[in-house]
Amino acid sequence: MDPRFRIALVAVLGSALGVWIGVALAQEEHFVASLAALVSVWLILAWTGGPLAEAWLLGFLFFGYVVGNRGFAQLTPIANLPLFLSELGLAFAVPLVAMRGAIRQELPLRRDWLNGLLLFWLALACGRIVPDTRTYGFMALRDFALVYYVLYFFLAQALARHAPSRRLLQRAILVTFAVLPISGLLATIFPEFFLSNLLVNGVPLIFYKGDLLATFLYTGFVVLLPLEKSAGRNEVWRWVAAIISLVLGLAIISRASMVGLAVAVGWLAWWGCWRHAKVVGAVCAAGLLAVTVHSLLQKEDFTQTNAYAIYEAVASIGDFSGDRNYLSDASGDKGDNNRFRLIWWRNVAEETLHDAPVLGLGFGADLSRNFLAEYYPIADVDFSVRSPHNVFLTTFGRMGFAGALLLLGIYAALARSTVRAFRMMRDSTARQGLNLQAACWVGLCSACFGVVLEGPMGAIPLWIMLGLAHHAAVEPDAGDDPGTRDGAARG
Repeated sequence: MDPRFRIALVAVLGSALGVWIGVALAQEEHFVASLAALVSVWLILAWTGGPLAEAWLLGFLFFGYVVGNRGFAQLTPIANLPLFLSELGLAFAVPLVAMRGAIRQELPLRRDWLNGLLLFWLALACGRIVPDTRTYGFMALRDFALVYYVLYFFLAQALARHAPSRRLLQRAILVTFAVLPISGLLATIFPEFFLSNLLVNGVPLIFYKGDLLATFLYTGFVVLLPLEKSAGRNEVWRWVAAIISLVLGLAIISRASMVGLAVAVGWLAWWGCWRHAKVVGAVCAAGLLAVTVHSLLQKEDFTQTNAYAIYEAVASIGDFSGDRNYLSDASGDKGDNNRFRLIWWRNVAEETLHDAPVLGLGFGADLSRNFLAEYYPIADVDFSVRSPHNVFLTTFGRMGFAGALLLLGIYAALARSTVRAFRMMRDSTARQGLNLQAACWVGLCSACFGVVLEGPMGAIPLWIMLGLAHHAAVEPDAGDDPGTRDGAARG
């Protein structure tokens, strides 16, 4: 083609596209403009030869769902269409990753137990969703997100094979968890600003779900705190961000997240990495001492002080039946929360065992109907929660024993992957990658007591981290933390 003709053709098409975008923006329709911007950015990134466009997208979504949390999860870029960034991200990244894999003649998955179980879990859910959609409509698709978010695991795992993309995602994780304590603290101090002023199409850009914020703060603490002294210049800011994350997480007093933190720190301590355990112990001891002294100086009943409330909150973790007598007004709802979960779990288990033990009640089925009849027999409550605060019970209710046993196998395969990574990286230059391996277990354990994997703000960041962590378990050099590696090189 004649170069002059090509330039003229591009100019004409560009002018027509510019007019189209201008008219659309004047009518407050942003889809065409957003699509044109995405295509332009993708072309620029492809031309530079650095990280792939899909890696930039996953890094953006990771940052958005962790820092923006519930607010970011409610954004719908296309007006009048309930299509969220989580689904748009899959619609953009999955075809690109599949196309690149076809060109290189390689699959975006590995031949191991974890990949096989995840793929089987996804296939089982896909087999269920067609009849469930006919029965329950849109609600089935909404519940189906529990399983199809696993696609982000395969995307992250595939992108981790590309070194620039892997380093980008690793840096995105570090930056995200460094920013989270700042945004979390500001949102706590100035809630009205974030709820009334920092809006996108009337939706708060940053709005936190308390227990999920604690989960990510603890995750950030595990990721950011260096395992050992390094020559890098980035150790100071990582220490500061890690300590602030830990303190803020402890202040929220989310029991499920505390269990996850204990498991993550336990993984590290088991393999001889005691720094995290020592820091947690020191911070907890200092905090309890300060709170106890302050409480003793107050002229009130000690059972109504913050120190006693913290004691009862921790003790309530073992109060499975919720029958303990709580004296502090601040912790009185802990036993009720335990009963809430226990009654709901029992109802889901009994209903599923009675009606559909093998394949479950299906996506879209109301798992709270019998629970509400027992827990709120008289009160007329507006109850919109879809999941019984336990990913295994949710899976059992939706997919029966088949789905729950597969999920149990997935957890076992993840534990095996973590052990393998610790064995491979413990004495290697990729030692810092152990942080990410352990940090994933904060979310995995929290999912057993709260709503984590059922929503995009918890599931997408966790699946991305798991994809990177599993790749590091197979490729030990891929677990190298970019900040530590660069710092060591400079030293």
